[in-house]
Parts: sequence; structure tokens; C-alpha cells
Amino acid sequence: MIDNSNIPDTLDISNLIDYIKILKLTDPSDKPISRIDQLYASDNTYIAIDAINTKRVNSYSADGSYLKTLMEVGSDKKQSLNVTDCYQNEKNEVIIYDYAQMMLTVFNPDLSVKKVIQGKNLFHYNHIASIPGTEEYVGYASYNLDNAYLQGDEKNPSNLDVLNSKLDLTKKILTYPSKFEGVTLITASKSFFPYKDSLRFFRTYDPYIYNISKNQIERRYKVLYSKGNFPSDFLESIVANHLKEFKETGSRSYPLQVIYQYCSGYTCPENWLESDSVICLSSINFLDRSTSITNTVVLNQAKKRTVLNAGTFVAKNDFKLSFPQFKAYDKYNNEFLASCTGNQLKKRLYKGSSLINLQDIVDDSFYLIKVKFKPKQ
Repeated sequence: MIDNSNIPDTLDISNLIDYIKILKLTDPSDKPISRIDQLYASDNTYIAIDAINTKRVNSYSADGSYLKTLMEVGSDKKQSLNVTDCYQNEKNEVIIYDYAQMMLTVFNPDLSVKKVIQGKNLFHYNHIASIPGTEEYVGYASYNLDNAYLQGDEKNPSNLDVLNSKLDLTKKILTYPSKFEGVTLITASKSFFPYKDSLRFFRTYDPYIYNISKNQIERRYKVLYSKGNFPSDFLESIVANHLKEFKETGSRSYPLQVIYQYCSGYTCPENWLESDSVICLSSINFLDRSTSITNTVVLNQAKKRTVLNAGTFVAKNDFKLSFPQFKAYDKYNNEFLASCTGNQLKKRLYKGSSLINLQDIVDDSFYLIKVKFKPKQ
């Protein structure tokens, strides 16, 4: 249970932190990124994707030095037409998903290109991930991605599909009534998190965190809030009575206004990161005219589970830092990762912090904040 009845603006978690390290990412002038939408850590390598502005995927060494640009939008056949998603599989391969071409580019651990897989059908998915222990993939499609007609089954649209090694559809997992196809809803920047020999799957408006393994998909966790839980049948209980409004696309802002109006007061998971002893969860809170984010740290200790919530976590005592939202988990170093620009970092450091000298911070550069929590008590 997450008590969101009275969320503090900040919460000091200094006593939970083993260490914090700050790492500057160095970009060349001709291949910069201007935001980090997704972040991944492999063995001695970091991958950052800017899916909105530069539409570029850059890689960095363990010391933050630029290695290479893995993909960027361009007209060349070797380049992507639409960089929307990037992830790493259990083999430590980097895989970049091109939404426009239904194409996966697979990179070896040394970041050389291994192969390119292009589906014969242009199915549209927000996110794709490899299913551990198999050659299969799983794709998540929001309600406004019209896949049913491409799949030859307009009566049976699906949010979650299994694809074979050639990206052919083999199984629909989470189907929904066709009357809801085309509704506009908010989609998170990622929907999958690899955990050991399985995948965690999560989506907005759904209280469940699913586990996808070689043989099955099952509900692993249910995220409950003290107030504002989305009903498990939110399509029928919230959307069905306002279908016309949710499908209206007359102006860019109108769909968001509808979402804020009819989902106001509800909260649901927005991102999920997990280690053996710590879960870092962020939740999206729907307000009348906007949204806000609540951050949660769940400590799975030896004899109890502790749940901590705040708008922002801080470490005032030892490290003197206000944390950005965690975006990734580095399983190789057991570190949770956040990112921000140098200008933002200056504002997040408290006076007297020994983590980095203010004069050494470059405003327009990106920095990783690497946090290791103390082991189980």
C-alpha cells in the first residue's frame, strides 16, 4: 500500500544510501543529445536515447566518454526513420526499435551491428522487448495504435502481443473490446523492465505489474494507493461513458483535457525499477489540468517491507543532494541511475556538498547520478 494521502514534497533518505557517484557524459559537438528519455547500463557502457529532440541514441564508456552514436533519424537506409525505443536483452545486446519501419537493429556487446530484423507487417508498438530464454519478442501497443486491421482481426485488438524471431505475430495476450480502439490515453516512456530471467511489464491506468517469462505471463504485484486507485475495469467504468471525447482528435490539447477531466484524482504506476532488495517506483497522479509524479522506494528487508514516498527524495546529511527521478538500474554495479543537465545539477546540490565542485559543472552537459542503497538490514 502506498499512502498518497499526504505526500511530502521532500524526504531525506540519507540513512539508506551506501554511496552516490556523479558522472559527466561527454558528447561531441556534432552528435549531442538534448534530453534523456531512456537510459540503460550494460557492463562498462551507458546507453542514452533522446527520442524527442535529436532522435539519437548515444553510447558512453564507464568514465562517461562518448563512444559512438548507435542510431539517429535520417534518410539513409542504414539509419532509422523513427527512433522510439531502445533496450538491452539478457545477452547484453543493445536493441533499437524503429517504429516507422517495424525494425529492430541488434548490436553486439561491443556495439557493432549484429543483425537487422524487419517485420513483414507494419504493426505499431510503443515498446518492444526480448523475452528472456527465447528468441521471441513482446510488443506493447496503446489503444490508439490501430493494429487490429493489420492483424486481420478487427474484432480482437490487443495491448500486448508475442512476436517470433522474424517479428511475426504469434499470440495476443491482453485483448480488449474493439469499441475502445482509438481512444487517446497517456503512455509511459517505457513499459518493460528486465528482472533476472523474466520481464516486468507495466502500463498506465493498470494497477498490476506483470511478470513475463518463457512460458507464461502472470500478475506479480498489485500497486495499491490509499486513495485514487484506478479500477481494474477502467475502460468500462471510466472511458466507456465518454468514448466520443476520448476519441476526439480535433485539436492537439483536447485529448489531454479529456484525460485530466475524467481521470482526475486517480493515480497509477509510471515506471518500475527493481533489484533484489529495492524497488524504485514512480507514479503518475492525474489532476484537473495536468499530472504530477510521486516517487516511491520499497525496501524489501529481512523481516519487513518499508515503503517511503515523496515528491522528491533528498540526501541532506552526507551527500547534500536532491535526486532527480530514477530512470534505470545498473545490475552490474547494483546502482540506481538518474540523470540531469549540469544546470539542473547545480540547483540540486545543497551548500557544502562534496560530490562535485560547482565550478567544474558544465551547464549544458548531462550528468548521471549513480546511487547504491545499503544492503538488507
